[in-house]
Amino acid sequence: MEARELLRCRADPDAYFADGLRPERARALCVGCGYLEACGAYALERPELVGVWGGLTRGERGALRRRRSSGGLPTAS
Repeated sequence: MEARELLRCRADPDAYFADGLRPERARALCVGCGYLEACGAYALERPELVGVWGGLTRGERGALRRRRSSGGLPTAS
């Protein structure tokens, strides 16, 4: 996934990988991002990714995957 503009998460990589430490700082970088939905979808397909992607921590993405696989939520199409 390549963005054509400078993304705030790439400008502050320490916040980007703040999973478990300061995820609110990373989420703040996600606010208003035009790639939020695509970023989240990308990360949901790749459980090995760490850090905050699409406004969600690794743990939150794992919980979302589990809910989807158990039929609790529809999958993205």
